[in-house]
Amino acid sequence: MGRALTSLAQRYGLPAPRGRGLAWGLPFDRPGTAREVRRAAYRAGLLVETAGPQDEVLKILPPLTIGYEQSEKGLGILDEAIASTAGR
Repeated sequence: MGRALTSLAQRYGLPAPRGRGLAWGLPFDRPGTAREVRRAAYRAGLLVETAGPQDEVLKILPPLTIGYEQSEKGLGILDEAIASTAGR
């Protein structure tokens, strides 16, 4: 999960993600961007949360029982959500 999120962050010029295990936070430079990404991800079927006083961090908290295929699908949705909002 960490490697995949680090790759996403580098691709879109975002700050490095922070986390451990499956619990990760992906920070954004612009306040409210995580909220926009969350909405786009939700519309595509992925549930993520935001954190921070200005919704600047996207929280990724998949279930501990998630399989490889499911995590790949979720990361793909997240990639598309970032591309359609923060990647503009």
